[in-house]
Amino acid sequence: MNDFIEAFGSIEKKGVKVSNDVCDIFDERVRKHISDSKLYSNYNLWTTTGRPSNSFGSVNFAALPTEKRKAIIPENDYLVEMDYDAYHLRIISQLVKYDFGKESVHEHLAKHYECSYEESKQRSFQLLYGGIDKQTREKVPFFDLTHKFINNKWDEINKNKYILTDIYRRRIVLENYNDLNKSKLFNYLIQALETELNVKKILLIQDYLLDKKTKLVLYGYDSFLFDFSKQDGVETLKEIKKILEVKTDVPGDTEPYFYTKSKMGLNYGEMQDITERL
Repeated sequence: MNDFIEAFGSIEKKGVKVSNDVCDIFDERVRKHISDSKLYSNYNLWTTTGRPSNSFGSVNFAALPTEKRKAIIPENDYLVEMDYDAYHLRIISQLVKYDFGKESVHEHLAKHYECSYEESKQRSFQLLYGGIDKQTREKVPFFDLTHKFINNKWDEINKNKYILTDIYRRRIVLENYNDLNKSKLFNYLIQALETELNVKKILLIQDYLLDKKTKLVLYGYDSFLFDFSKQDGVETLKEIKKILEVKTDVPGDTEPYFYTKSKMGLNYGEMQDITERL
């Protein structure tokens, strides 16, 4: 819990700078929450899976529509957002020991489905949250392993009455849930690993940025928003990208396992892709 508090507390303290017309973009209720032209988020860590929710006052930072994102501006020079590509599928591959390699996850699965890239994205989502049918298990090795993993974990929690999360070994206790089923347990384990991986990464990033003006100001499950100072140079963004993309549970590993896309802008709602520049 100390790591969780340190990671998310460090983001909360920095706040996000907002534009002068923030009350027009949101509403007057936010005015009393603004201090020194900043809004401060509040991460609730006491959730079912440990995946934090994030809201304060009338602002839900975890689900900001594009129009409202425009109220968030940099205190330094630019806002830079880095978000993961197919993050949950990569996380699941780590759980079930399946190697996508450096290939795009959706392109990889599209070959097995024998469909287009866009159809692959939609189909994977339906399989993960709607159930994995026998035909898909026979055709797609990744989903065959995933199906077996789901059943094994369901058997494990029913036998032992609890199950441990992947990194911090936190207990998910069966009696704490009235309506737990296979699908929900699987979803809880994905969200738990997502959060635990991200806590490790946030702590590494905060340590790296200690002597820099650039700062991490917002976290959104599969995305990270930075208030970037040009004074720190583009190498700072490249190093952050490396931290986000490697596995945090393999000491000394420098090869990317996760892959990110990057955007930059003068407000959070209007940003341009800079992935190729990094």
